[in-house]
Amino acid sequence: MYDYKKSKETIESILKSPTKIVEKDFVPSSDSAFTYENGITAWVGALFVDIVDSSKIFQSPNEDTARIIRCFCSEIISILKDDINYREIGIRGDCVYCIYNSPYQEDLVEIFRHAYRINSFMKMLNKLLSNNRYSTIQAGIGLGCSQDLIIKAGQNGSGINDRIWIGKAVVDAAHLSDVANRNGVSAIAMSPLFYNNVIEHLCKENDKYKSWINPHYSGYYGSVDYYHCSIIETDFDKWIEESI
Repeated sequence: MYDYKKSKETIESILKSPTKIVEKDFVPSSDSAFTYENGITAWVGALFVDIVDSSKIFQSPNEDTARIIRCFCSEIISILKDDINYREIGIRGDCVYCIYNSPYQEDLVEIFRHAYRINSFMKMLNKLLSNNRYSTIQAGIGLGCSQDLIIKAGQNGSGINDRIWIGKAVVDAAHLSDVANRNGVSAIAMSPLFYNNVIEHLCKENDKYKSWINPHYSGYYGSVDYYHCSIIETDFDKWIEESI
């Protein structure tokens, strides 16, 4: 039974406990680097993929819905984990997400490539769904980055714990995945900080990236609140057209 008197003591103990925050160049891959007495700050990138209008899909709790969601989650995870820098992959309801170690701008460029690969994957998935007489689905892809604080949180001694990512990377990616592919916004949306860290590298490959990725303005002074695009992986898209 929950003991609220003991709970008060636990809270006070945590509030008075020392927490050593260490800035690192990278996010450790081992959970053993995180304890209940420390925290690590490092640059991370986040990618969230959210199903558009999922509430309508989940109104039909049947075998077809189960198969569609399993296909969506399985192959997006396959794309997300194809990166030595991934640190956490998970599913939150109708959203698949990944958080990456990203000490260098090139790491964020690779995350962007995952995003447009997923954009191409959605085309393949929908063609296969349609060919097999299933309902098609759409997804919004959100990208964010920041220097985050990562801590271990849970109940000490219970075995129930997880890493918590405190900062704008996850917040921005989650929010933008809920904005992308809706109301005229393209399928991929990224925070201004993410865009500013990748655009120079992308333009070295192809200067057309400047016209392919568009700003979304808001506010009285027309500030950019995010950038968006519908870029695809060309070879993947060509294979879809020729083979499916």
